[in-house]
Amino acid sequence: MDLYLVVDIGATYTRIGIGDENKLLDKIRFQTPRVGDEYTIVNKIIDYSKRFYSKYFDRIKAIGVGTIGPLDVEKGRVINTPNLPIRSFEILDPLIEYFNKQVYVLNDAVAGVYGEKVFGIGRNYENIVYVTLSTGVGGGVIVDNNLLIGKQGNAHEIGHIVVKYDSQLTCGCGGRGHWEAYAGGLNIPRLAKHLAENTVLNNSSLWKRVLENEITSIDVFNYYRNGDLFAKQIVKEIIEACIAGLATTINLYDPDIVILSGSIFLNNIDVLYEPLIKNIDKHIVTSKPLIKPSSLGEDAVLYGALALALNPPLKIIKLQKRF
Repeated sequence: MDLYLVVDIGATYTRIGIGDENKLLDKIRFQTPRVGDEYTIVNKIIDYSKRFYSKYFDRIKAIGVGTIGPLDVEKGRVINTPNLPIRSFEILDPLIEYFNKQVYVLNDAVAGVYGEKVFGIGRNYENIVYVTLSTGVGGGVIVDNNLLIGKQGNAHEIGHIVVKYDSQLTCGCGGRGHWEAYAGGLNIPRLAKHLAENTVLNNSSLWKRVLENEITSIDVFNYYRNGDLFAKQIVKEIIEACIAGLATTINLYDPDIVILSGSIFLNNIDVLYEPLIKNIDKHIVTSKPLIKPSSLGEDAVLYGALALALNPPLKIIKLQKRF
């Protein structure tokens, strides 16, 4: 039986797995390196693959990779990513050189929508939008059963939709008022700091903590669940940005279904999901699509990488095929 090595390179974690034509069979996770050169990340992928999956190497037919972007899709490398200190790094050629197998690389959110189409909740729909709220904000889109990729593999960088044009908040890319500046896990602490410096809430434990110490997005949502007033203000800003970004995306692509994923969303469905569903209608001009949590959860990109290895789109074959 043929097997496929699959990789999900995120800004916080990298996941590696083994799958067959039907499902993911095993997976591991490690922290994505934040210090090194353009080969550090791919070398760690090779190292962990050898450590955990070397017994399968002779059965691997192809390798699929979903990665943070932006991409140079023809060269299969990441260029100037805003969410890692290692801004640009190699993927495609070093993996081909080591494994001597065909490797295909897609943007992680594009891989995510492909995974949902082939293996998940999107299989019965022709028009799908996949949105991930994680370290950053990203999107993948299928229109009339066609996976949209873009000239360099960077279609639907929806995290850089401007949701507040007069905002002083800076995204990791340097732009102001982007969706990712409000709802990306890396940027939520910056949002909290910005709001704290322009607010006085002496009865908020979180407000005092933000002014004195570093916090994480996890802290914000935990304080929210405990009724903290400042946390409620932060989450209100996050939800408003998500409504604006999601409505714009729906108006652009007219999907049958929107699939929401990513660690920020999946770990906080109880906080984010209902307000999005209830308040988005008045901002969209098309008929309201289904809006559902990912059926594949944190494995959506790995399943997308599996779908990619099994059946790569013609454009990806044309640009990346080496054998």
